[in-house]
Amino acid sequence: MTISLTGFMGCGKSSTGRALAARLGARFVDLDEEIVARAGRSIPDIFRDGEAAFRAVEYETLQAVLDEADALDGPTVLALGGGALTLPEARECIFSRTRCVWLRTRLETIRERLGAADASRPLFADAEVLFAARAPIYAQAPFAVDTDGRTPGEVAGEIKKTLS
Repeated sequence: MTISLTGFMGCGKSSTGRALAARLGARFVDLDEEIVARAGRSIPDIFRDGEAAFRAVEYETLQAVLDEADALDGPTVLALGGGALTLPEARECIFSRTRCVWLRTRLETIRERLGAADASRPLFADAEVLFAARAPIYAQAPFAVDTDGRTPGEVAGEIKKTLS
């Protein structure tokens, strides 16, 4: 079984994912880290080829990670990139092959967590527009957990309870 975590940049996918994996005795995979490792390039560097090129690399990596997870005996917790669900074929793959949880976080909370700008996040400059555009996509996830004012451990505990 694979549990995937989705949500906007800065919502806590990686930190919550690590906490959830520890609670479940599961393997943890950060999709962005996998992309960097497999492509041998940073996320901002891949984005220089255009967002469509990045999404293609992301989708290919997603499929490989899910194939590897399917071959394992134990569970996997997968932290998705903030835009992974924007590609319809990726969304279909994620929803059909994982138990997807939206880490619902207010934009104000995200700004507090990330600061005014984060150069490592290529799309952060358009955060408000992206947030509004992506919220309805995240809302398609079958599960949602609010993260505002909560630690990654608290959120992981609620996810574990919700999926049990």
